[in-house]
Amino acid sequence: MKALLTKERVQFLRFCIVGAVGFVTDGGVLYALVKAGFDPFLARFASFPAAVTVTWFFNRVWTFAAHGNGGSAHRQYLGYFIVQLVGALVNYIFYAATLSFMEPTAGNALKALAVGSAVGLIVNYGGARLLVFRMKNAQ
Repeated sequence: MKALLTKERVQFLRFCIVGAVGFVTDGGVLYALVKAGFDPFLARFASFPAAVTVTWFFNRVWTFAAHGNGGSAHRQYLGYFIVQLVGALVNYIFYAATLSFMEPTAGNALKALAVGSAVGLIVNYGGARLLVFRMKNAQ
């Protein structure tokens, strides 16, 4: 039991590290688009798919590698994208709510992104672990 908890903690830590990479990807695309004159609310529709693609890859090859990655990568990516859409909805609701109390600048968009990302983390991890990257014997 103790070893299982340790593996789960390591897995969650890896998920958070990968999430940080995704946050930098999301934030970089978002910041560049807002600085270029795009609406900060609409810019998330471009930055999100970039972050999902990066996080899927690293979660597949590192975070959940022990779960086995058999089967179609395309199908797994599609499942991951759908799960992340649910997390993104939660993320976006908190992002938009937070940003609505601020001036919509590039810097404030990043602050609101941090709030949304923190709240969406739990939904994203649970969905990825339980639905997309299940252990082989659990499928």
